Amino acid sequence: MSEAERRTLSEIEMRLADEEPGLASALVAGKPGNPVLSYALVAVFAALGVLLLVLGSFGPALGSLGFAAVLVLTRGYTWR
Repeated sequence: MSEAERRTLSEIEMRLADEEPGLASALVAGKPGNPVLSYALVAVFAALGVLLLVLGSFGPALGSLGFAAVLVLTRGYTWR
């Protein structure tokens, strides 16, 4: 990266920190500030998937469970 590009990037970072300090700190931390919403969404879609399986609606159940799995994967959860 050239020196001019570094200066431009530094200027953009400073402006972001001034205008949106919450967003800037979340980007620096690398994780969203409130994971409770993600946990709740996973729980809701997993429970809905199980309920639909019990009721015999296999297609929507697999879709709901699949969406819960995608949420888990995108959040970077580990099973340990």
